[in-house]
Amino acid sequence: MAAKKIAKNIKFEEALTELEEQVRLLESGDLPLEEALEVYKYGIELSKLCVGKLNTVKQEVEKLVVENEEEYTTEPFKDLEA
Repeated sequence: MAAKKIAKNIKFEEALTELEEQVRLLESGDLPLEEALEVYKYGIELSKLCVGKLNTVKQEVEKLVVENEEEYTTEPFKDLEA
């Protein structure tokens, strides 16, 4: 079995769904050893991609800071980690 390639423009939700499918395949116990290894490797790559996308989004999240009832500012999430 040739190793699957992950699409460069795959969305997080698609990658997560694909990862869940790979886990189901592995948990079924029906795969031959070599195929199970390929599915596992593909799952690892999907997992890395998902974590990378989550970390990217985490950097973009902004915290809403209420200064009074009518005004607020935002602070980048990464600046709040200390």
